[in-house]
Amino acid sequence: MDNDRRSRKRVPISVELKLHAPSLHFVLLSRTVDMSTRGAFVRSNRPLPVGAPVTVEFDRGRAKNPLRVSAEVVRVGSVEEGRAAGIALRFTDVTELDEALIDDLIRTAKA
Repeated sequence: MDNDRRSRKRVPISVELKLHAPSLHFVLLSRTVDMSTRGAFVRSNRPLPVGAPVTVEFDRGRAKNPLRVSAEVVRVGSVEEGRAAGIALRFTDVTELDEALIDDLIRTAKA
């Protein structure tokens, strides 16, 4: 996904997450490489098919419920291609509240 095709600028931050792909019997505990309110690149040595629907869960601290957003795999990076190993995600069906909560996660991680 090229920078000029992104609707929001990605910020290089490391945020812990859990990625679920139930149709592929796949759960991944990982961290982001970069993130925006509309997508993220997640560290992973196991590729997922482009177009695969996933759910991403972000921990927001002890007193808060986790933030869960739907996403779609848009690209897979591998070391063989000269890229970081991981999965590029585009968040889907993001509400204004979801976007505000993701923005808060990004600001907190940058601090």
